[in-house]
Amino acid sequence: MTHVISVLNMKGGVGKTTTTVMLGEFLAAESGKKVLLVDMDPQVSLSITMLGERQWKLVKDGDHTLAALFREALDTARVGGFDIARAVYPNASNVKNVTDVDLLPLSPEVMDLQPHLDALSVAKRSSVKVWDILALGLEPILDDYDYVLIDCPPSLDVMTKNALRASDGYVVPTIPDVLSTYGIPLLQEKVTSFAAQAGIEAPEELGVIVTKHQKISPTHRQQIARLRSNRSLPPLLAPWVPETSKISGAAEFQEYPTLKTKYGATNYKGLWELTEAFRQRVEDGE
Repeated sequence: MTHVISVLNMKGGVGKTTTTVMLGEFLAAESGKKVLLVDMDPQVSLSITMLGERQWKLVKDGDHTLAALFREALDTARVGGFDIARAVYPNASNVKNVTDVDLLPLSPEVMDLQPHLDALSVAKRSSVKVWDILALGLEPILDDYDYVLIDCPPSLDVMTKNALRASDGYVVPTIPDVLSTYGIPLLQEKVTSFAAQAGIEAPEELGVIVTKHQKISPTHRQQIARLRSNRSLPPLLAPWVPETSKISGAAEFQEYPTLKTKYGATNYKGLWELTEAFRQRVEDGE
């Protein structure tokens, strides 16, 4: 069974991309899972983090990105002609011993397509809803993976709706401060509202992942306590991701021999435990 999960927060700068990559790499290296990372943010941070700017530009110039899938939907009002397998970049992790993480990269071209995509659903000649494009496009390759993790933009736009439509559930990375956590209830409301609009079951609220945690910060302690006590919010997945130079630096493209080298030996155990908590929540509902 393939688990498709969106990594989502309507606020930027909370560590969505780093969380997506970290979960994918630990699932592959430590849990033996085959993982596909999907970049749905037009800022293409995931694509550049995984490939480096030079390789990403070659992929983009060769039109081997998800932008081609959305362009096809606009040009033909259907999905199916584009061979999505040719956009999959295999073995995309920059960690030498992590070999089961693939990538579906994106191009900023989708920013120019989005105004036209919104009109697709009401076009009389269209046989596909605009939010169905990614789900339909993924169908031919979905069974090749245990996990598909989708890095979403910081908004509930057409790209995020596509991610949610394709997903079984979602996680919310957040810095434990007032501004970053404030919008989580609104995010929950918007996801539920979209599911009703699309006529689908709402993706499961799998949990909140605390990022950039500062152990000595009173604000962080207070906000974590608030998140933990508010039963209307998704459950907290522990342990927290600490704010360290190693973890923040992992977003910069370079080659690493091991996950311990990339994320730091002192952070390794906690990140593995967090990934296990995520995996158990997805697979066992715990």
